[in-house]
Amino acid sequence: MLVANALACECGAGLLCGALAEGLPARVCPACGGVLLALDDYRVWRQTLPPGAAETPAGLAIVGEDASRARSCPACSGPMARYRVLPVSSFRLDRCNHCQLVWFDGGEWSALVEAGLIDRLDSILADGWQRRVQADEARLRRENALRQRLGDAAVDELQRIQSWLHSRPNGRELLALLSGEPI
Repeated sequence: MLVANALACECGAGLLCGALAEGLPARVCPACGGVLLALDDYRVWRQTLPPGAAETPAGLAIVGEDASRARSCPACSGPMARYRVLPVSSFRLDRCNHCQLVWFDGGEWSALVEAGLIDRLDSILADGWQRRVQADEARLRRENALRQRLGDAAVDELQRIQSWLHSRPNGRELLALLSGEPI
């Protein structure tokens, strides 16, 4: 539940009462299009979603340029923590852990809706999701470095072989044979 006192955006405009979706109250900045959402309100609203309301993530639409610094919470002025949504997207959600408020820059809620992630906000803000995003980013960096060194065709062929080995019940034995290790 958002506090009743007047809240202001970092851009200087006052936050107005509004909604992100039917039955989901939020505070909206008329100047920059940002939205402040109370996680308690979100959790109540999420319970009203029909099963399968959100699809499997398909990727995120391009949203506005993401700020590189932490935002201050409009309620307590403390720093908001930043959370990556997906490794292929630079946009991050800002959350005040003390006030349990989430800030969406203009277009970010719509991007979550389009990606089928509106029912996964709590997951995105959890440590497990953030660790997976970091692991995926590290895997992509390694793959890109290999592609630079070995070329796309070699990496594609290695991925094909790896997939084939993983699909075999005796894949480890086949890998040992391939590498010349004694069986």
